[in-house]
Amino acid sequence: MKAFMFPGQGAQRVGMGEGLFAAFPQLVAEADAVLGYSVAQLCLEGPMERLTRTEFTQPALYVVNALTYLRHVRESGERPDYVLGHSVSEYVALFAAGAVDFASGLKMVARRGALMGEARGGGMAAVIGLDADGIAAVIERHGLSDVFAANYNTPRQIVVSGRRDAVVAAEPLFREAGASHYVVLPVSGAFHTPYMEAARAAFAEHIAGLTFNAPEIPVISNVTARPHEADRLRERMVEQITAPVRWAESIRYLLAKGVTFADVTELGPAGSAVVKPMVKRTELEAGPLDAGLLAREEAEVAAAARIAEPEPETVRKAPDESEPPRLNGHASFRFRPENLGSRAFCEAFGLDYPYVAGAMYQGIASVELVKRMARAGLLGFFGAGGLPMAEVERAILRLRDELPEGAPYGINFIAHVNRPHLEDELTDLLIRHGVGIIEASAFMEVTPALVRYRAAGLKDEGGGRIAARNRIIAKVSRPDVAAQFLAPAPERLLGKLLASGAITADEANLLRQVPMADAICVEADSGGHTDQGMPFALIPAVLKVRDEAQARFAKFGPIFVGSGGGIGTPEAAAAVFMLGADFIVTGSVNQCTVEAGTSEAVKDLLEGINVHDTAYAPSGEMFELGAKVQVLKKGLFFPARAEKLVSLYRQHESLDEIDPKLRQQIEERYFRRSFDEVFRDVAKSYPAAEIERAQRLPRHRMGLVFRRYFKDTTTWALAGDLDHKVDFQVHCGPAQGAFNQWVEGSDLAPWRARHADVIAARLLEGAADVLGRRLSVMIGGGGGSR
Repeated sequence: MKAFMFPGQGAQRVGMGEGLFAAFPQLVAEADAVLGYSVAQLCLEGPMERLTRTEFTQPALYVVNALTYLRHVRESGERPDYVLGHSVSEYVALFAAGAVDFASGLKMVARRGALMGEARGGGMAAVIGLDADGIAAVIERHGLSDVFAANYNTPRQIVVSGRRDAVVAAEPLFREAGASHYVVLPVSGAFHTPYMEAARAAFAEHIAGLTFNAPEIPVISNVTARPHEADRLRERMVEQITAPVRWAESIRYLLAKGVTFADVTELGPAGSAVVKPMVKRTELEAGPLDAGLLAREEAEVAAAARIAEPEPETVRKAPDESEPPRLNGHASFRFRPENLGSRAFCEAFGLDYPYVAGAMYQGIASVELVKRMARAGLLGFFGAGGLPMAEVERAILRLRDELPEGAPYGINFIAHVNRPHLEDELTDLLIRHGVGIIEASAFMEVTPALVRYRAAGLKDEGGGRIAARNRIIAKVSRPDVAAQFLAPAPERLLGKLLASGAITADEANLLRQVPMADAICVEADSGGHTDQGMPFALIPAVLKVRDEAQARFAKFGPIFVGSGGGIGTPEAAAAVFMLGADFIVTGSVNQCTVEAGTSEAVKDLLEGINVHDTAYAPSGEMFELGAKVQVLKKGLFFPARAEKLVSLYRQHESLDEIDPKLRQQIEERYFRRSFDEVFRDVAKSYPAAEIERAQRLPRHRMGLVFRRYFKDTTTWALAGDLDHKVDFQVHCGPAQGAFNQWVEGSDLAPWRARHADVIAARLLEGAADVLGRRLSVMIGGGGGSR
């Protein structure tokens, strides 16, 4: 599988084409006749000031790149499977594919260059270190109406274009957002932006009478990042002048088609490669487009083409030629991701697929992760747990402002048994900003704050039907807790909330007629807080509770049951769908993605684990109650050290009772400071009453000091503090290890190629395939392991 690519403007240099012009004298004579000057003299002698002017650069590059291509084919005999050219060199790709002849292509390029060369007052700058979402966020946040993303060269090397003074002035804004480099380019036009509209219109008029042939080789379009459609070639090449160059996505398309870095040949001016290095960077920064989704996209295009141009009856294929393959004498079932789970769930939550990325605390389930999921038609929950309320509000505002209206997203709502005021503060925030979906986690019972959230926006639609604007997906690991969420708000809470004026009488009446949750996520053995439940026991039990609730609230709407915990492979996803889950929720596997808001050091650790590399450790928030969390153990001391601290807490009444030698070891190895220093630091962040209580109760003081270790270990992990690497607390379940084994040797093996939406697509596609194959085997009377 070979691909030839041609570099665009910026690759020119004096001396380019040496040896080419003499090898193709007839074509050079044609070029001179079209241009009215000696292209060989311009390329070989310059001057550079003339060669870098757009009206001269573009035709010169076209000629040199085209002749380089012809020489390469003549000398090597190679023929590419794909061709693509950056910006102006897309015309070279069209020439190589036979869509235009040499002279016709040059005429178009010469006119294009002349029109674009007339542009004045424009500028461009290369921004390195920000992805497309980051670029868009800066532009939107600062109202940069005169700056546009123009060339998506790699996922993290993007050229912005627009009014020159605006491009220059934007540098500190992009650097503040995280750009490592910002290089203003020596051009005078705002290429590939709406500022080129006059050039686009004039060019459209110029080529209106020119003919394009159907390409003999697939040519990847700069505009669509997909192969050109023969009947839309003229339209796309006109559009290219104002549209951004989607080069990175074009490369990702080729990677998905099986093209590797070694398969790519750059054909252009001799010297350092310009566009081929972008292949390697794109491969590392994003990887290929999802092959399954791409196949579905192409199938839909093909189907649309068949509908538009139906085949005559006489040439249609016989029905048996399109039958699915057969297993054990029976046709294989063909499932698609759309066939999995519940379509009603997707419609209720505005999703394309029954897939949810669960929240991971302290923003590990980041804004970028939630945005990426939403743009793929999937639901993601921002990890609000453990974050200051101001930071949660900033995340909500970003999601609201940066996502299209109606795009699905949610916020995690974690229980605070000992600090209910935090639940109230979050409820106020969610209602104020109109957040319509929450993931209620770690609740053992319904709380007043949840009832207030549910009450806001309940509406009687008549005929006994009540709609809820604020929807709750409750994560539970026990059927009795599920039953609480699938019942109306408790009367005792309604009475208190009515008495305090927190809800109205009308809201209380509506609350009595609806369940507290729209969906239940059955949480099996998972990363973080876990009851170590088994989905095969829990899901059927919760489904029974759901069915009973559905009968009670028949006019409310469907109530859904999903499954989370342990889902890291297609087989696991298929299993819970077969158990009756309406949707699936993933967690651990999303922590080891580009978008996850944890450190690269943690992701490096997670990339290499197996299913047996996790352990149960005490929960820092509730270790006095015996609560456990599942964490990474491979290469880390945290699980053992956490257990040691809890053991000491249970055996002693104060820090002073601990053996002096052991105390010194813990101070030096765990905290790297004395217990007294730790307590002084703790005192700065707790209310005075809490510290006063610790002064009176030595055991409470010990609990606060030990709890600080759990907080620090999380902070060190999130920051990637390598000085404390052995103490990283990383919440993770065995699903991560299973996922690693599944993708071993594939494009998703390195975490830098993993994206939350791509993982979702692969898991769903794989689950559909697993179900189809297994059902085919079983119905065919087999029992083999396919």
